[in-house]
Amino acid sequence: MRSIKANIIAQIELVGGRHDEAEIYGGPAGDLGLTGGPGSLSWEINGDLASVTGAGSAAILMEVLHPSVMHGVFTQSSYRTDPYARARNTLGYVPRSTFGNTEAATRVIEHVKRVHSYINGTRADGVSYRALDPALIAWVHTCIPWAIMTAFDRYRRPLSRAEKDQYLKEQALIGRMGGAEWVPETVSELEDYVERMRPLMAYNDQTRQFGDFLLGTSGDVATTRQQRFESWMGPHGSMLMMPDWARKMTGTYHSSVMERFILRPNEKLKSRLVRWAVGELPCKTMALARVSGAAPRPASSDISNSRQQYAA
Repeated sequence: MRSIKANIIAQIELVGGRHDEAEIYGGPAGDLGLTGGPGSLSWEINGDLASVTGAGSAAILMEVLHPSVMHGVFTQSSYRTDPYARARNTLGYVPRSTFGNTEAATRVIEHVKRVHSYINGTRADGVSYRALDPALIAWVHTCIPWAIMTAFDRYRRPLSRAEKDQYLKEQALIGRMGGAEWVPETVSELEDYVERMRPLMAYNDQTRQFGDFLLGTSGDVATTRQQRFESWMGPHGSMLMMPDWARKMTGTYHSSVMERFILRPNEKLKSRLVRWAVGELPCKTMALARVSGAAPRPASSDISNSRQQYAA
């Protein structure tokens, strides 16, 4: 059993890091951070690693369906040379902005803004863009809590509409601090916003190449049949949470039989395995100790002792 847990944890840490940095998650006693502290929906939902990891592929694919986001990732990121960078950036941003102390979480957000300030370009269709465009920041931000909230609601516990509204409101602060002028703060606003953004989405050659890489079929690295199968199941299972139009656009739409008997059961199983293996996240353990003013509690013994630090 311990070897199974260790393997699951190693895979999670490879993609997302450990997140036990004292300078981020420690800090002044009573500091609730940016998203509301222990009583918030953000701490409950984003503290469920199974929901965060399960939502990762869907969030990333929805982000890059915007051709300007895709162009920036395709031309100015290291996703081919560092396959886990994009996932680490997305997954790492969530615990740091949620559980980090106020100063550290703000510093993480400002760092990401500085990185984005250098990213701009012109798409193949002649449209110019800059990564710090408030409209692009709003889309990239929204895809993350949208996917995580949906994963939690589906595979952890059902959320009431009021709880979803509260979570989106708490997360909206992160989006605005990141450079968005407006982000949806209720389910109704989210639904309307996604419909407004839908005509701007596209599946172009860059998206296709990115998708092939994500699925392990691009030929960039040698993969076994088992690795390709696992790479295929991840994004296709994660995209179950997204609208049918997005799944059809990305080629992740399947029959109800495939969804009911293969993809959805696999997602449920993965979710349960992650919760069984990981327990409470080290960053949440440390943040709870910070808020209470108690001496930091040791991280869960189920988490390996290896420490990996990644830039957000």
